[in-house]
Amino acid sequence: MRRRRLGQHFLRDRSVAEYIVSLVPPGLDVIEIGPGRGALTLPLARKSRTVYAIEVDRRLAETLRMLAPQNVVVIEGDALEVEWPRADFATSNVPYSITSPLLLKLARHRLPAVLTVQREVAERLAAGPGDENYGRLTVAVRCHYDVEILRILPPWVFEPPPKVYSAVIRLMPREPCVDDFDGFQSFTAWLFSARRKTLRRLGLAESERRVHQLSLREIAELYESVTRAAAPGRRGAA
Repeated sequence: MRRRRLGQHFLRDRSVAEYIVSLVPPGLDVIEIGPGRGALTLPLARKSRTVYAIEVDRRLAETLRMLAPQNVVVIEGDALEVEWPRADFATSNVPYSITSPLLLKLARHRLPAVLTVQREVAERLAAGPGDENYGRLTVAVRCHYDVEILRILPPWVFEPPPKVYSAVIRLMPREPCVDDFDGFQSFTAWLFSARRKTLRRLGLAESERRVHQLSLREIAELYESVTRAAAPGRRGAA
């Protein structure tokens, strides 16, 4: 049974499941978030060393334990709250209700990943400076990942069909744009709350450029500059 509050739309198209699983390298320890009815879990198990399937729904977790082979470890709990096991890769048909916080947790782990998300989210992650979709989530994820949109999925490959299209995306780790990701997150939350204001108006620089026009590198450099200026001992230093 689907639980509406969890934003669950189960993948029902076997060819799409096979396509997603084909993007996961063989022989790895893989975390799957929200396995649901096991559309990805069972084919993943055939090519992976271990699949750690994190499922918040008790009934789905119990069913998966009965169906899955021995190399599938079912972890019952909220993927945002439980400690993730050590793994090499992550995959998920991401529940709509946890998309942004899950992407941020994944960014902290910096695992390579193949995910299915709403097309709108995929477009936000792939957006460039000046684009209307470019924002805080774009910058947060791209601080740790290169993002690639691989395939658009229609609603009818899911049960029940969502009201929107989805997209398969690939996240490949890159060198983090900053060392202090938590501090960077707080800074970008403030920065993008004024996304159309100029840097001059925000008191950050003598520039008429607006926040939403800045590249990831420029935002990271701005954060480092603000952090250095606010560091203890800077005031009054020679």
